[in-house]
Amino acid sequence: MKIGDNIREIREKEKKLKREDVAKALGITTKAYSNIENNVSDITLTRLDEISEVFGCTPEYIMNYQEKATYNNHFNNYDGNKGTIIMYQGCSADQVKNLEEQLQKSHDSVKNLQQTIKRSRNN
Repeated sequence: MKIGDNIREIREKEKKLKREDVAKALGITTKAYSNIENNVSDITLTRLDEISEVFGCTPEYIMNYQEKATYNNHFNNYDGNKGTIIMYQGCSADQVKNLEEQLQKSHDSVKNLQQTIKRSRNN
C-alpha cells in the first residue's frame, strides 16, 4: 500500500472524515488533497506531519498503517482447555498455541504455589 492509500484508509475507516474537511483543515483545495490520497502528487514530510495532526496520530502510524485485524471468535472445547470456552480475537493459530502454553505454565505455577502454601501451613 502506498502512503496515499494509507491516508485514505485512515480518513475513511477510522476518522470518518470527508476529503473536503481534511483539505480545509490543511488549507489546500479538495483536488490537491485528492491527489495526495490517489498517489498522484508526492507528499512532503511537512504535509505528512500536518495530516497526522488532523488525524490525531503520528506520521509513523500513517506510513506503517495496516488495516485493523478482523476479529473472529473461535470456540474451542477440547480436552486441552478442560471444557472452557475461549474466545481468541485477531490471533493466528501459532499465537493461540503459544498463549495456551503460557497460560498452562501460569496455571501450573499457581498450582505449585498453592501446594507450597498448603504444606507450609500444615507444618
